[in-house]
Amino acid sequence: MSDKEDRRDLLEHDYSDWELFKRLMGYTRPHMFIFSTALVAMFLSTVLTVIQPLILAVAIDDYILVGEIEGLGFVTTIYFVVTVISFLLNVIASYFTTITGIRIITQIRQEAFYQLQDLSMDFYDREATGRIVSRVTNDVERLLNLLSTGIIDAIVNTMFIGLLFFILIYLDLRLTVAVLIIFPILAIFTVYFRVKAREAWQRTRRTIAKVTGYYQEAISGIEVSKAFAAEDFMTNEFDILNLENYQARIKALILFAIMFPVMDMILALGTALVLTIGGISIGTETMTVGVLVAFLSYLGRISQPIMILSNFYNNLLSSMAATERIFDILDRKPSVIPLDNKNLTNVKGLIEFRNLNFSYSDDTGPVIIDFDLTIPPNSSIALVGHTGAGKTTITNLLCRFYDFKNGKALLDGTDIREVDLQNYRQWLSIIPQDSFLFSGTIRENLLYGKADATEEEIEQILLRVGAFDFVMSKGLDSQVGERGSRLSMGERQLICFARAILSDPKILLLDEATSSVDAHTELVIQQSMHHIIDNRTAIIIAHRLSTVRSADRIIVLDQGKIKEDGTFQELLDKKGIFANLYEKQFAGQEI
Repeated sequence: MSDKEDRRDLLEHDYSDWELFKRLMGYTRPHMFIFSTALVAMFLSTVLTVIQPLILAVAIDDYILVGEIEGLGFVTTIYFVVTVISFLLNVIASYFTTITGIRIITQIRQEAFYQLQDLSMDFYDREATGRIVSRVTNDVERLLNLLSTGIIDAIVNTMFIGLLFFILIYLDLRLTVAVLIIFPILAIFTVYFRVKAREAWQRTRRTIAKVTGYYQEAISGIEVSKAFAAEDFMTNEFDILNLENYQARIKALILFAIMFPVMDMILALGTALVLTIGGISIGTETMTVGVLVAFLSYLGRISQPIMILSNFYNNLLSSMAATERIFDILDRKPSVIPLDNKNLTNVKGLIEFRNLNFSYSDDTGPVIIDFDLTIPPNSSIALVGHTGAGKTTITNLLCRFYDFKNGKALLDGTDIREVDLQNYRQWLSIIPQDSFLFSGTIRENLLYGKADATEEEIEQILLRVGAFDFVMSKGLDSQVGERGSRLSMGERQLICFARAILSDPKILLLDEATSSVDAHTELVIQQSMHHIIDNRTAIIIAHRLSTVRSADRIIVLDQGKIKEDGTFQELLDKKGIFANLYEKQFAGQEI
């Protein structure tokens, strides 16, 4: 994949550097007092730094060369005091700017996390998890140097160079003209470097995002890679991505490795000119030794702000590449947006699908076609069909994970697209096939269902789903590990059931919720099923006969369409798709 294709794949927005910088600077407004204090401290420090060579010139011309040793101690004391005050002002400025930078990146990281909570599922379908993590960690952290010291340093050193040239002109115009000769050369070099460095840093950020993404994916799938003895394949793939990042970084570093020696050569040329002209001027007694020493001191000091400004530019380019990726996330719009902000109350659980059509993207074919179905309140239906028939898509649409343009889905007669998302989702719960648990304790995972649940409520729900004994034996405050790794598959799924029921939903969606558990856990769940779906509307996607038989109705899907609808026995008697599925999938599953 080319760089251009890779960039389009990652970013939806195109920003100019000026737009990015101006927007980033907007984050400094709430901290303007601290920012201004740091700027003033740095400016005063700069003024004192500029004064130091002048004091040195006075010490040489008025005291050392004429033998006035008595007053030299006073001059050197002033020089020392000026140096100390300049140092203290620098410390104050660095402290305030670092605090400002940390506050800003904390705010940006918080905004990014909130934004990721709001974005719809289609964003996560397109973006690799590792790349997202890279943006909100590595890229945000990359801004710290720019926001803490970089901007202040750039402002102050720009003022320093201006003030310095004013003093150089005051000291000797001829030497100043000699110094000015080198600046057009520096300008041409800087413009050329700007273009190349921008490209290099963009390439570096993209390649490190790929490395981070593959790291995350490899760790998540470590069990699979070990099971297939695919470690060599994984390492080879990683080596390719790691090499791309290495090569991108080397190219960027080569640019900067060339830059600084070239700048030193240009400055050395200026020093040679000053020494030549200054030496001749001293010989003709048109310049004092102190002035030449001060001039050389200033010339030596001028390289530091130029280097700082060059480093700032390097930092700015890298930060703009990172900022572009961060703002691209912050500017994404969720695809699922309520058409109105209606709130539902006293939901009964009547679900209606009317001529619903849906496809995941314009490039793929329809997944759901002319879907019409009415589910009465407090009833249960089972969705069955071959893989890819559209069963999970129905639950995804009902959960408002994705939006649909054609047709309607109604809850108690209200179009679900018109209901506020948080209000709508509080009325339903989903139990997926993948029994995902967050790192933390059993109690913390259960509280995702209801944050203010009491101990008594938790214990009652655990009893209802058949999870009370094993949870109490481990303890509610026992750690579950990453993704629930310290628990068995069956235990994880029982906790997922308890979490879903704890919120007391009116709509319950079970997406093959028992397909990955052992027979004993499935039996526990089946025995508790009447407690779980009691007084709720339930939609059950199932590949197991016991679950299908317990449903009030069975809906058979094929290629996104409803092909059959009836009770278990009615569909068997039809000798149609369901009867065929029963013979192939369900026969012999009697418990």
